[in-house]
Amino acid sequence: MRLVAWNANHNRRRRSLDANVALMEPFGADILVLSETAGPRSKPSDVHWIGGLDPGLAVVAPKGLKLLPHPGNFAAETHMGAFTASGQVTFNLLALWPVQRRVSSYHHILMSALDRYADFLVADRVIMAGDLNSTSRVSSQRASHPLFVKRAQELGLVSAYHEQTGEGHGDETVATYLHNCDSTRGFHIDYCFITNALKASAKLLIKNDAEWAARSDHFPLVLDVDDGVLRPPPPR
Repeated sequence: MRLVAWNANHNRRRRSLDANVALMEPFGADILVLSETAGPRSKPSDVHWIGGLDPGLAVVAPKGLKLLPHPGNFAAETHMGAFTASGQVTFNLLALWPVQRRVSSYHHILMSALDRYADFLVADRVIMAGDLNSTSRVSSQRASHPLFVKRAQELGLVSAYHEQTGEGHGDETVATYLHNCDSTRGFHIDYCFITNALKASAKLLIKNDAEWAARSDHFPLVLDVDDGVLRPPPPR
């Protein structure tokens, strides 16, 4: 199973959702988590739109996986949504793109998502993905980001990148975001968190090349998880 998470930078690059999905086609993804993207102009069955006006968050299942929305999505903060994916594989997915407002900081939104979906997130097979807008390398988040990471760990979730590289949060050698598209101002703020049961079978790649730098100020995260650990349990 392949999941790709990408912030499409709609505020600077006004592509349609269809155009963003088309850019993703070479990845052959089963699930797309697209932050800061234009919304759908129709109601395709493989697209779940989260948020109100453009830009928003879209979760797309281009290969036919079914996505069942979680009841907690109703009245949740904008740009967060949980789904149970089913088909050839099954797992829980929480897609996030916190958008800071006067009364809600990035940290507040992230922690509220973990609290809202806590029972959903403690399952064996869970992925939490998106542009989380959080890093301990930003002075205003130096104290809050570790609190978010700690709370995620208490729910059984760890960052696939950090597990794979052994790097600490704030010590990342690969950026996922270039502030103002400046290659000297890179931050790691996009994540795929996974449950411990998936760690041994998961591999994460960040497509941080010139081609993708020309398309957005964020790079795609490509998460591969062996189908074997995600197959539905046998009937009893």
